[in-house]
Amino acid sequence: MSDEELPIPDKLPLTPDELKKRNLEFASPYYTAPPADSYADPTAPNLLQPESPFAPRSPFLQPPAPRGPHGEAPGQRLRIEPGILNTAAGRADEIFTAFTKPAASLEGPARTAISALSEWQSAGGLREAHKRWEQQAGTVAGWIGRISESLRAGARDYTKTDAAVEESFQGRTRPRSALEGL
Repeated sequence: MSDEELPIPDKLPLTPDELKKRNLEFASPYYTAPPADSYADPTAPNLLQPESPFAPRSPFLQPPAPRGPHGEAPGQRLRIEPGILNTAAGRADEIFTAFTKPAASLEGPARTAISALSEWQSAGGLREAHKRWEQQAGTVAGWIGRISESLRAGARDYTKTDAAVEESFQGRTRPRSALEGL
């Protein structure tokens, strides 16, 4: 790579904590993180069922909807203002920049060390270590970028939802009359 860039993967792996929580460590290569604007569970089984516009999907073949610890549907308990989410996304962008520049700047010193040790067996080990460093640092940078994108997507979703609710109530409400109910 260069002293300015890290190899950020197109598909991010699930975190080791997430795989362990779901007891899926053995299958880690098969699971990737969903897109930043997705609320889908990447570990939900993909049940094979032919899609036909004439045949309705069976509710018995659907995975159960995830529920919170108190039986509520996801997203019912937490509401954060979009401005706060956008501010957090900006901070994540700052962390991304603060991390990627120094992490990528190791390219030059690593090449210098590898060329200085070219006669030694340790040059190959150093080359491999630097390659792994770039891969792992690129994955970390990818996750930081994904967090920033997810925060912004959440802020947009709140704004869209609020606007849709407001629009659905326009024209449907009328002021109550003092004579109503008499």
